[in-house]
Amino acid sequence: MATIATTRVAPQRRVRGLPVLVNALVNAKTLLGAGAFYAFFIALIVGFLYPSISQINIGAYLGSSAVSGLVGTGGVKITNFSTFSTLIAIELYGAFYGLIFGSIVAYIAGSALPLTIENGTLDLALARPFSRTRYYLELWGAALIASVVLCLLTLLSIWVCTLFVKDANINWQWLTVTQLIEMAFLVFSVGLGMLFGSFLNASRAAGGAAVGIIFLAYFMNTFGSLSNNFNWLLRIEPFYYAPGIQAFLTHDFTQWHPWVLIGVGLLCGLAGLAIFNRRDLPTT
Repeated sequence: MATIATTRVAPQRRVRGLPVLVNALVNAKTLLGAGAFYAFFIALIVGFLYPSISQINIGAYLGSSAVSGLVGTGGVKITNFSTFSTLIAIELYGAFYGLIFGSIVAYIAGSALPLTIENGTLDLALARPFSRTRYYLELWGAALIASVVLCLLTLLSIWVCTLFVKDANINWQWLTVTQLIEMAFLVFSVGLGMLFGSFLNASRAAGGAAVGIIFLAYFMNTFGSLSNNFNWLLRIEPFYYAPGIQAFLTHDFTQWHPWVLIGVGLLCGLAGLAIFNRRDLPTT
């Protein structure tokens, strides 16, 4: 009597480690490099030109309402524009920090998930014992780690700059507080990007939409600073709740403001998780 040989298919091994997170960070290396270049470029330029800039009366220029709205001094009363701390605060920790670095991490977060749809890696991952929730959370974590990396590189750039600037007089305690405030803005930007990436299939469209919101908020911050008639614009945009330059120069800020950004960022990220878990993925 013939016997039929039976073969058992071995179950697929559960993926160990954080492969999606690592791959997302690798994909973001170009944008992280651009952010690092910007931080070091600005810090070094201010450091090299500081002896000349300190001799120029730039207070009349930077103190005008139009320019203060563009650089995002946030209504901070700056009495001395010739110190290194003031110049580095204006160049790095005004509205430009959120505009540049916030746009970078928003694009990283927004394009991360649609990029895996475009190249087909999402289908391969979900075919294994890999849940949508874990996949989304690893991408979210990668964008947050990218934000931390950019914050550390900013601090490193300022430290390198102080090595050749005489009498830099940086208060490192308040500089750390300032960087944590800006990190809250990056948490908001990441959550915003994850929200757009959860329902858009094109990486450029999702990342571009998140960056567009950041730029819209910057223009609202600029126009809101020009006149009291537009002051209401400030309270509905995120730059108002990231008083980094105020903390750095005056050593005082409204402590609950950064938590607004963190809360909104977490809500956006969780909303994106809910959308991603319930949506139909495109078939290729």
